[in-house]
Amino acid sequence: MKRLLAVLTAISLVFSCAPSVEAGNTKEAAGYIALTFDDGPSGAITEKLLDGLAARNVKATFFLCGYRIETFPEIAQRMAEEGHELGLHSNRHDYMQHMTKEEALDDLAECQSILTESTGVSARLFRPPGGLYSQALLAASRELGLSVVFWSVDPHDWDKEKSSQVLPYLLSHASAGDIILMHDLTEHSVSAALSFIDTMYAKGYEFCTVSELAALSGETLSPGTYYNRFPH
Repeated sequence: MKRLLAVLTAISLVFSCAPSVEAGNTKEAAGYIALTFDDGPSGAITEKLLDGLAARNVKATFFLCGYRIETFPEIAQRMAEEGHELGLHSNRHDYMQHMTKEEALDDLAECQSILTESTGVSARLFRPPGGLYSQALLAASRELGLSVVFWSVDPHDWDKEKSSQVLPYLLSHASAGDIILMHDLTEHSVSAALSFIDTMYAKGYEFCTVSELAALSGETLSPGTYYNRFPH
């Protein structure tokens, strides 16, 4: 019986991001999209986002800064416990394109250590702040086993003066295979993200993590290589 339960559990995990089956009929999704959030965790705002994602049974990918994990370790741990994918976003959000390989290695190793100590997770993904990178940074990422993830849709949700434009931009630009760049730093970003999920769900789209999106497209993520979308 234990062996049977283990097999069934494994099967459910493999197909957790597959099209759903209702009443014996296969209901295929219009497409899959990966929501990503940079710069956190950030206290109550991140908790509100996590509440909204949990209510919708959506898993996202969070690129976390080491110093913020140290400030909010319990929130980082909650992300891991609730099944979200955790990646690195540098230790102190320094722009890294001018770092030597050794400097980048030190920064990323410190961020990884903080993440693992707080959550037990060893990240396999990295997003450099601002999307700024160099060959030295890619080499450091490769050495640490980190695939580099950029984005294909950027609503500039960090700009409070354009807060009302975030949701319309997302709805007019997002499509299957996209990686959405957002930040769990402001109330309007959280509201726009959750409204985006609800609207796209109504259109038949599904949401998954970056690694799940890559797998759905048949892509094998390689350390030191950068990606910005996964068409499928």
